[in-house]
Amino acid sequence: MAACTPFKPALNNADALTEYPVKGRQGLLINQKISFDTYTSSRVKRSWTKGGNTRLPVAVNPVVDFWYPELLAVDATDKSQTFCFQLSDGLQNHSDAYASAHFETERLLVGNNPNSVVNIMRDVMSVDIDRENMFYAQVFINQDAKPWQLVLDNIESQKNAKQYTGLFEYDKGRYYQLKPITHLQTSQGPKAVWMGSVGYEISNPAGQTVAAVSLMDKGMVYLSNANAEERFLLANLCTILLLQQNLAE
Repeated sequence: MAACTPFKPALNNADALTEYPVKGRQGLLINQKISFDTYTSSRVKRSWTKGGNTRLPVAVNPVVDFWYPELLAVDATDKSQTFCFQLSDGLQNHSDAYASAHFETERLLVGNNPNSVVNIMRDVMSVDIDRENMFYAQVFINQDAKPWQLVLDNIESQKNAKQYTGLFEYDKGRYYQLKPITHLQTSQGPKAVWMGSVGYEISNPAGQTVAAVSLMDKGMVYLSNANAEERFLLANLCTILLLQQNLAE
């Protein structure tokens, strides 16, 4: 009897992406670690408190002009909807990532800073975010005191998967857009899923697909042959996406 072929997402620019199986996504969440290719996370810490954030205080002073919210201010009732981890590539790159579900978008600083995540979404994507239950994450790469920020609406990304776009940004010139994957690759070509999405396709400002993550089964990561720094950044984003689904399970 022939073995069953696992479902795979239909991706743009698939020939330029390399597929990496994911280890550690399923099973017990205690002492959970995620790994794929050369990337390995620390144990994922859930429901973290102040002692869990190794990057702060870098912006504990509310007057500091870093233009991003302090995730440690998440209400105690929402701590169960948080997680954090560190990621390394086995070389010189390392990171700290912090994430929170049910995040109130009013806490994302707007002001007049053109590099605030809300203003970038307005300028680049011509959309506003006004929901109270967004998924929000910060990724600090190496020694950088300013994070990359992820803003994702899990409800809209499933309800309106074909139209929705999420954002992972550093400033107005450095960002990635996330599009829900709504088709599976079959022997007859791409076939639409019945509803929702099965992962995310990640594109750069030029519209080129540079990474993707499948959230089916154990998960799968797809990365382009970019430089080590960009691949590491995208590996962090993919790890967050692999982990954030567990918050709803």
